[in-house]
Amino acid sequence: MTKNSNGAPAAGRRSNHEASDAIASQLKRYYKSVEQEPIPDSLLDLLEKLDQAERAGIADGAN
Repeated sequence: MTKNSNGAPAAGRRSNHEASDAIASQLKRYYKSVEQEPIPDSLLDLLEKLDQAERAGIADGAN
């Protein structure tokens, strides 16, 4: 780590760390908002079809 004449971390390092913290905080807020969104009906329908296909495969002895 680069240090200035008094042994403290150089300002560039501190500002990079602060920028990383700000980005991480914004990403956490964004992901939390996405978690709160409802699942689209089309995706729920697709998941149901996949479940049905899997159950049919198990019933047929394919797995």
